[in-house]
Amino acid sequence: MDVGRRAKQFAPFAALRGLDETIRQQEIIYEPKRDLSEEKKNELDMKLRILAYGMKIQATYFQKSWKNPLIGQYHTLSGTVEFFDPSVHLRIDDTEIQIQDICDLTGDVFETIEISC
Repeated sequence: MDVGRRAKQFAPFAALRGLDETIRQQEIIYEPKRDLSEEKKNELDMKLRILAYGMKIQATYFQKSWKNPLIGQYHTLSGTVEFFDPSVHLRIDDTEIQIQDICDLTGDVFETIEISC
C-alpha cells in the first residue's frame, strides 16, 4: 500500500457532527449578572458623562448567554470609542455594548475621577 492511501485511513473522522462545538459550549463558565452598588453606579454615571468619540478606554461589560439571558460572562475590551449614545449603546472599535451591561470604564481620561468602592 502506498503512503498516501495508508495515511488516509488514519485521518480524523467526526462521526457526530457538532459534538465538538456542543462540548466546548458546555465548558464555558457562566455566572449571573452582579448588581452594582450605588457608589459604583454614580462613578459609572460620571464617567459616561465625560465619554466622547475618539477616546481610548477600557470597558468591562456583561455579555448575556444566548440560551439564558439571566446568566452570561464578563469581558474586558480596550479600544477607541467609535460611537456613543448614552441612552442606547457604546461602540468600541467593532464591538457594541449596551449601556445597562457596562460595569466599569477605565482609561487615562478617567484618572481625575476617583470614588472608593
